Amino acid sequence: MHLNRKQLIGLAAAGLLALYGCGKSDFDNRAMKEYAERLKETSSFRYPLDEYFPEIPVTDTDPPKTERRENHHTAEDSFAPPGTPVYAIGDGIISYSGKARGYGWLIIIDHPAENVYSLYGHLSTSRWKKSSGEVKKGDLIAYIGEAEECYTMVSHIHFGLRMGQKADYPRLGNRRWMAGYTNCRPELLGWFHPSEIIGQTDSMRAWHRYIQKREDIKTGRTLLAGDFKITSEKYNEKQDLDQMIKNEFGDNYRLADWNDILTFSTNIEEWADSLGLGEGEENSLLISNDGYRIWLGRQYYISRFNFNKPREYLAHDSINNNFVCLGSWTGLNRHVLAVRK
Repeated sequence: MHLNRKQLIGLAAAGLLALYGCGKSDFDNRAMKEYAERLKETSSFRYPLDEYFPEIPVTDTDPPKTERRENHHTAEDSFAPPGTPVYAIGDGIISYSGKARGYGWLIIIDHPAENVYSLYGHLSTSRWKKSSGEVKKGDLIAYIGEAEECYTMVSHIHFGLRMGQKADYPRLGNRRWMAGYTNCRPELLGWFHPSEIIGQTDSMRAWHRYIQKREDIKTGRTLLAGDFKITSEKYNEKQDLDQMIKNEFGDNYRLADWNDILTFSTNIEEWADSLGLGEGEENSLLISNDGYRIWLGRQYYISRFNFNKPREYLAHDSINNNFVCLGSWTGLNRHVLAVRK
């Protein structure tokens, strides 16, 4: 089922408000939501990967504050090994296939029947890819690239879906057709949340349950340094850290939270020494932050720097002038900090 031309023109006209700038919006938020619902009803699209779920979502609201200014992410990132096949999400015509700054290889497909275009970034420059022509839903178009050739730290696909066709947008500025980040809220520039249109898979539902805010964090309680323990084994962000803690220490311990550590702000050095927390990012411990384990696909952790934080370290927060810092990153394999419940 496709939207008819009258529906397309009517909704696009209702959504279009302005042409340039972040102070003004291209699209009305309500009209975008209505259009997304209509696209969902068509069932026209699939995901670009067979095993897909977005670990870094579209950020249409102000992202968490950090020392570094974070722009709005216009697409969904799904991490996958190099060489993973990438498929066309629906019928369409390739309007761009080539190298692009910050992406490695980039492919854009116009979907005229639905009046949207799809964007596939961080594709392999060395493996086969489709360069032009028409595509059908599910056609192989490329492969995930190596991190080094795709200007990224971890191999993944950057998958975007946007109102209109590639030719409707300029090459430069916040409205540019290949934008991975903008200074404006993405939905006001025509970017959709793809998962809200295509729907959730079982793996996506499991991931959302896994990263949801914890409700067992009690702030303001009195803690002693002896209430903390460090796991003997190392774990990654996709493992059940609470279960790992339970296996090592029993039911009376849970994953430690940044709020637990903040209670030691006045004697953080003594706390770190008693815990045996070594200086350096290589000694970091996995924790949660305000009940969340994950931020934009990154696992939270703490690092001890003794007032000498590395310049490239993205700190969400710190204690005592960067003596201990709260960081986050993907693909970690670290010991876990547990605290008595």
